[in-house]
Amino acid sequence: MIAEILSTGDEVLLGDITDTNSRFLCRRLKDAGIAVSRITAVGDDLSKISSVLKAIGARVDICLVTGGLGPTCDDLTAQACAVAAGKDIELNLHALSSMKSYFKKKGYPFSKANEKQAMLPLDARVIENDWGTAPGFEMKIAQCRFFFMPGVPLEMQQMFKMVIRPDLRKMTGDSGQIKIERLMVFGLAESMVGSKLEKFALKFPGFVLGFRARFPMIEVKIMASHASDQEMAAPRDWVMAQLGRKVISTEGLTLAQETGRLLAEKGQTLSIAESCTGGLIANLITDVAGASDYFLFSAITYANTAKMDILKVSPSTLEAHGAVHEQTAVEMAQGARKAGKSDWAVSTTGIAGPGGGSDEKPVGTVCIGVAGPDGASGRRFVLNTGDRAKNKLLFAATALELLRRELSQD
Repeated sequence: MIAEILSTGDEVLLGDITDTNSRFLCRRLKDAGIAVSRITAVGDDLSKISSVLKAIGARVDICLVTGGLGPTCDDLTAQACAVAAGKDIELNLHALSSMKSYFKKKGYPFSKANEKQAMLPLDARVIENDWGTAPGFEMKIAQCRFFFMPGVPLEMQQMFKMVIRPDLRKMTGDSGQIKIERLMVFGLAESMVGSKLEKFALKFPGFVLGFRARFPMIEVKIMASHASDQEMAAPRDWVMAQLGRKVISTEGLTLAQETGRLLAEKGQTLSIAESCTGGLIANLITDVAGASDYFLFSAITYANTAKMDILKVSPSTLEAHGAVHEQTAVEMAQGARKAGKSDWAVSTTGIAGPGGGSDEKPVGTVCIGVAGPDGASGRRFVLNTGDRAKNKLLFAATALELLRRELSQD
């Protein structure tokens, strides 16, 4: 079963609003096992809307339409539907009654202008709107069933969940549900991930592989309809074998989420010391709900004096090696662990750019320390994307990855 989504309104085409409705509906249709072949946006023009409705009606099974059901002169969706279906438009008494009930319940005055929202194509099935003033409706044009909903996101979402989704379930059942495995990859470029998995289609016909760049990570999606959990296992295991340690989660978790999951699972705690990342690691960690179960302490020690005073980094270390060095990172992590009284600590010190680099320590150099129950270690990387903000995010992600690997060891 194939579906399309149609969003109406000049405000969409002008960029005045973001079309979050189409995103919501795509996700819900995917969950229902219904493939979306196209998303279309059209302005407030009667002939254009009716033409698009006719074209959609001839090529797909289902279309979800949002917008254009209001009381003003630019709300033309119902009239355009009537034109496309070759039907007259009339005052729908069911729609009018449901509107008056809603207005009365809310204490709103009902005006003659509001009757326009009850003007629907002949033979349309009314979808009552218990969350707003504009009724929705269902109409068949050619081979396609159209569901027309308000453009207001809350009203649209409730109407879809409570009325339209159950109708779609009757049409499709649950057998068509699309199964998706989400693997999160860190440390490989998207092109390299694609290259490593290029034989997937030949090995697993009937399964679809998708990629989504979520810097600095890559999400690899394995999708199939009518597949059991057992059937999904073989392609997932093959993908994991090709990508090896670069797969950081088989549940679609970010590095911060996966690190937090491991800490919570082990009942252990974390402290953080940051210089070049400026608190970004702590921000990523605390973006995860429940972080208070394992996150104890954070220090942004940008200046060397702060590194010495707060984290007790040795002056001789700074004098001999400078702020950007593995030993400095180790002592920062050890100091954070002691100050926070935590099981683990991670630290970063480096050069995010665009200036400040040298031949010995170019822009993109970052030193990361990890301290834990069995000691501490430091690593140096050169990770220059050419953008300061991206460098900081890559530094933070690399620090979390080093910690995740430590936590993953038996």
